[in-house]
Amino acid sequence: MTGQIITALREGNWLTAARANGYIRLLAIANILGLTLAICRAHGWLLPQEPHFSTEFLSFYAAGKLADAGNAAGIYAPGIAAHDFIASLHQPPAHIAMEQAVTHDPEIDTFGFFYPPVFGLLCAPLARLTYLAAHLTWVLVTGAGLALLLWRITRTWRVIGQAIGYLAVIENAGVGENAFLSASLVGLGLLAVERRPWAAGICFGALCYKPHFVLPIGIFLLAGRHWRAITAATLTGAGLCAAGAIAFGWPIWLTYFMVTVPHADYVFRHAGVALNLQVTPVSAILLLGGGNALASIAQWAAILFAGWLIFAARAASLNIRAALLTASFPLMLPVMLDYDLTTTGLAILFLLREAAATGFRGYEKSALAFMFVLPWITWIFRTDLNIPIDLLVPAAFMLVVAARVPGSRFWQPRVRQSPA
Repeated sequence: MTGQIITALREGNWLTAARANGYIRLLAIANILGLTLAICRAHGWLLPQEPHFSTEFLSFYAAGKLADAGNAAGIYAPGIAAHDFIASLHQPPAHIAMEQAVTHDPEIDTFGFFYPPVFGLLCAPLARLTYLAAHLTWVLVTGAGLALLLWRITRTWRVIGQAIGYLAVIENAGVGENAFLSASLVGLGLLAVERRPWAAGICFGALCYKPHFVLPIGIFLLAGRHWRAITAATLTGAGLCAAGAIAFGWPIWLTYFMVTVPHADYVFRHAGVALNLQVTPVSAILLLGGGNALASIAQWAAILFAGWLIFAARAASLNIRAALLTASFPLMLPVMLDYDLTTTGLAILFLLREAAATGFRGYEKSALAFMFVLPWITWIFRTDLNIPIDLLVPAAFMLVVAARVPGSRFWQPRVRQSPA
């Protein structure tokens, strides 16, 4: 029995193109239905309204309102002694007050704003719109960027419908987060890194609103010796940060680094943001009852594992290196939430693009299937059952992909099949 299961996983004959498309359609229907029910409940349409409900976009909108009103400093100002604020789950009072004012609800579920001041350059223009219009504009514009990226990778618009079956895409659209923008910049940068390194660097540098992305992307660029992309990314990031300082004042950066950054680390490690919504080794250990020291060890072990595979793949094709990089995000990032798996999902497309040219190898079809349902695995096991087994999926995927690296010691029998 065990042998039959291993053979099925290796050969992947169970995942035909027809079955894959059928499964994706079912997942897409389930995702759309879930989003529809969530929207209905949020507004009290057909279902009882969830009291004091809000989504993460409220944090962006409130920050934009403060910045647009000339009080960008209020986004980060602790309101109490800095050392007391850092080791607490409090939020800046001006930001909370703005969230309550926007919703006209003093008991609204509020969200912290841990992004650097450069992100305020995007939030401030949105604040000129009504809340609903701003939310829709943000999702549609960043979603269009993601759609363009998916077409660039696959050269077919059919992939847009298939992307709806990937739960993280629906989650990000529903809460109005920035994963569409992040995935677009990462993916476009990867597509351009070899032939247009300066354009790639601009894309990577524009990710400075998520500074923790520097770790995996930096390892990727160093491994591939993409010096021009590194230079362009550095100049772009520095320019955008300077623009934020010019727009909001230089002192705001001091508050961000000295107060907000250490405060964010405390919040994420002490369930200020639910541990079962985070997708990192740190959150996995803490969710299982481990301490912060063990969580840090697990995080660094995952970083070394993923970083080693990325460096080992420096001689591989761009598709393989890109698949390894995007799959590594849940393992390497110290802060990552479930909607950010949108970026991780790009690993599926890069491996499929490689397989379209060279054929599938052992275990790859099964690895692709597990990666596609990774957001569902995260939702069911981590969110509902508090069992964080989801990180095993990208780790196993990376090992399977690493078998394609020239000179790899991971032997994989080739399976001659057309891509599913």
